[in-house]
Amino acid sequence: NLDAVEQQAAHLAANPVTGAFICGSTGESHSLTVAERMSVAQRWSEVMDRNKLKLVVHVGHNCQQDAATLATHAQRIGAAATSTMAPCYFKPATVDDLVDFCAPIAAAAPALPFYFYDIPALTGVNLSMLEFLRKGKARIPNLAGIKFTSTNLMALQECLEADDGSFNILFGCDEMLLATLALGVPGGVGSTYNYAAPLYAKIMAAHQAGDMVTAQALQMKSVKLVQ
Repeated sequence: NLDAVEQQAAHLAANPVTGAFICGSTGESHSLTVAERMSVAQRWSEVMDRNKLKLVVHVGHNCQQDAATLATHAQRIGAAATSTMAPCYFKPATVDDLVDFCAPIAAAAPALPFYFYDIPALTGVNLSMLEFLRKGKARIPNLAGIKFTSTNLMALQECLEADDGSFNILFGCDEMLLATLALGVPGGVGSTYNYAAPLYAKIMAAHQAGDMVTAQALQMKSVKLVQ
């Protein structure tokens, strides 16, 4: 329903949101054809500037070449970044396999920052993201960071510290945002931010002000919302 995109973008822009991560899990990308995904991305690109939002296009696909095609298209339409999740049928068994899969996709949009989208609960791929960052840095020149959608906070902290903190690690579990703010995440990408962004802005503001009682109470609202 491309007619809804402009309204969605305007809603995000009216709230404390800085960008849209499209065709991810919430966007049901794996249920869409390549042509449908391109048309969604194209429509978002047409409404982003006037809403002052950054567009991140998830291009992940079980077919590496289709993912690369989507990445090239994202760069052509002026996206701010691309992202891909691991293939989820024939799964990479090692981090080297995963880097081999991601490198050509990132190279298909060389001018854009590339984010790996780690979501092991849905892909079934549970590999070391610290090792991915270390090996990926040498193979993927535009590797910017990770959309970290895992509850392994120890691994999250390792990624935040990797390469002297040079990678942008965005957290993807809305109901655990406060815990990860304490670890130093700069922001999040998630589902409920689409319709409850003010709640999370208040959590972030309370955390920044050192008001943990308020922050914890607001995070519990998020937990109940997600449940």
